[in-house]
Amino acid sequence: MKKTLLVGINAKFIHSNLALRYIKKYYAKNEGNDPLELLEYSINQEIDYILNEIIIREPEIVTFSCYLWNIEMVRKLSKTIKTINANITIIYGGPEVSYTGIVEMTNYPFIDYIIQGEGEEIFRQLFNYLNAKSMLPLTGIVYREEDIVKVKPPSVGLNMDEIPFPYDEQLEGLENRILYYETSRGCPFHCQYCLSSIEAGVRFKSFYIVSKELDFFLNKNVRQVKLVDRTFNTQKEHAIAIMNYIIENDNGITNFHFEVAPELMSPEFISCLQKAREGLFQLEIGVQSTNEETLDIIQRENHLPKIQEAVESVKKLANTHMHLDLIAGLPKEDYKSFGISFDYVYRLKPEQLQLGFLKVLKGSGMMGMKEQYGVIYRGYPPYEVLKTKDVSYLELARLKMIEEMVELFYNSGRFLMSISKIVDSFDSPFIGFEYIADYWLELNMHHRKHQKLDLYEFIYKTLIRLEETMNEPSRLSLSKIIMFDYCLNEKPKKTLEWMNYSFVNASLMQLLLDSLSDAGIWIEESQLYTTKQRSRMFHIDEINKKDLPDYFNQCREIVVESNLYQGSFLLVNYLRRDFLHNNGEAVIVTVKKL
Repeated sequence: MKKTLLVGINAKFIHSNLALRYIKKYYAKNEGNDPLELLEYSINQEIDYILNEIIIREPEIVTFSCYLWNIEMVRKLSKTIKTINANITIIYGGPEVSYTGIVEMTNYPFIDYIIQGEGEEIFRQLFNYLNAKSMLPLTGIVYREEDIVKVKPPSVGLNMDEIPFPYDEQLEGLENRILYYETSRGCPFHCQYCLSSIEAGVRFKSFYIVSKELDFFLNKNVRQVKLVDRTFNTQKEHAIAIMNYIIENDNGITNFHFEVAPELMSPEFISCLQKAREGLFQLEIGVQSTNEETLDIIQRENHLPKIQEAVESVKKLANTHMHLDLIAGLPKEDYKSFGISFDYVYRLKPEQLQLGFLKVLKGSGMMGMKEQYGVIYRGYPPYEVLKTKDVSYLELARLKMIEEMVELFYNSGRFLMSISKIVDSFDSPFIGFEYIADYWLELNMHHRKHQKLDLYEFIYKTLIRLEETMNEPSRLSLSKIIMFDYCLNEKPKKTLEWMNYSFVNASLMQLLLDSLSDAGIWIEESQLYTTKQRSRMFHIDEINKKDLPDYFNQCREIVVESNLYQGSFLLVNYLRRDFLHNNGEAVIVTVKKL
């Protein structure tokens, strides 16, 4: 058997390559042996390091999994590999080459074969052919014959039950990575910017197989499993059966991420979510736009009242993290229209508001529409929109800056109270973020990297700028809002000059923690740790309850008596962080003098 490498180059170290694992496992299952070696890297690693890792193994066949984020690196590696040893066979597969295989092979003569579409069965046949064990596959490949590029049409997708579980019993090297998994392939929708719209129908894996495979993740205490099902709740019974199984076998650690359609979130789906542990499930919802003309062009049906109802139902449960997505640069979506879409999503208050930009993907319906709607995009990966008939380059650049502000000050979860204070000062949340972005540019903040305290300083300046005529008490009130954000997210160590924390002594700390323990709150922390250890795991600050923002209205409060102390104290426990925002758990203790 020829020495063969399956090479995955991921966008980040924390990611893992699902497609190559399927190919490796499928071959072993059907041929009874496993001659394939899987190598994984990230685009952040040096290309010479990856090249050396490949060449020192003396492969005869190298197969690359090709995506937007890695195709340029893959091409450079492939050309260099061929330069070193022209006899090495180079195989490509993946969405970045599946729809333009002839062009890819014509432009890059160092490629020997391209697998189009689902690769498990096609690779098995091609690998056997290269080892003189069978004929050339009849479907699903692009190849050369006497220097002429030829193509065989894509094959029909496999029965999902025939696809083996992709992970080994020993999770060597994957313990701290996101593990990807799928229970279905295909999508019921036909969004023209997405490659999933090309495939007709949806195929599901049988529940009895899914349940056994879920046991693997749960028994291994995997931190996060991200399902790549394009629409997890396409089939209500399938989705609810999986969620119920996860709930019944919850290990208290693993989080499952689903991409869902809100209009398909039935009352049964919401009821199932209600039973889940906080942090067990994470939902991603693609809103993309609220512009009806845009939605019609991209063939997406958004039922805004249903989206709002679904999101509000999940938020009431307070146990499930939600990501809501928007796409800038879609046809007929101008700058003002996008602002309306932004306001709609922001007011739903998701934990994450993902502001993305249209990518004109090879093979997508959008590729055929680009002239009609004047969509100009980068000629290199990730083929991101530069301008359209409806939105200019400079307007998209401004949206890029707004995206950065959303990431830093909203999605980070570190500025929940202070960012709301700013944004709520405007009639439109979008205008609020415009204000923040413009001030960021005015201060030239975009020219350098920033420490955490730089961000708190910027927010403080932004709040002060909003009310330039503020008196001293008003400034003090604003500073406290930011200080509360800071101490909720992490224990204050370094502080800025306007931050005035009232740290308590060890004796008072003991009194407060004992009081909480007596009330059945934080018993373990109060009893099992030394004073020094507690000083690191808690923040305790004397407060005036009138200064507390509405965020603390739901905090537990206890009242105790003492002959030594009096006052109100905010205690933040960093061992008990909430899953939604990663903020410490807060309790208020009011001490009355005996």
